[in-house]
Amino acid sequence: MTEDSIVVICGVIVIVVVIAIAVWKLRYAERRAHESTVKFRVYSDLLNAITELNLARGDPYKMDVAKRNLAMTLNRLNLVGCTGVLKSTNDLLDFLNDYKDKDYDTLRLHNILNTLVIEARRDLNPTHARKIEEAQVRYRFFAPPKQ
Repeated sequence: MTEDSIVVICGVIVIVVVIAIAVWKLRYAERRAHESTVKFRVYSDLLNAITELNLARGDPYKMDVAKRNLAMTLNRLNLVGCTGVLKSTNDLLDFLNDYKDKDYDTLRLHNILNTLVIEARRDLNPTHARKIEEAQVRYRFFAPPKQ
């Protein structure tokens, strides 16, 4: 083999390795984007289910539908949720069970929901979540008084 053929072979090998790495990184980014899309949908469904539960107070039919939606969403959340979201959801469910037939502390509920949103944001987009946290934003939620 001559020097020229060795240089050509090394060049081809480098190009193949670079292309393989680029394809691998592209696939990784696509997978990550798909996972984020699925998680975003489940996290949104969770917040919507919690809102439905809050709005259904006093209407047994709406309450049953809201509980069913929450149960279905929790099943999906258990498959894709990050640790922080799962822990916050457990705190929320414990809170709702503790105050099942009593008036509950709205501030505590809002704190739990804030933590839930913060954890979801950290999971979906850590850089943006950090900026929001540094701004000390508090998320607002509608929770009618329990009757």
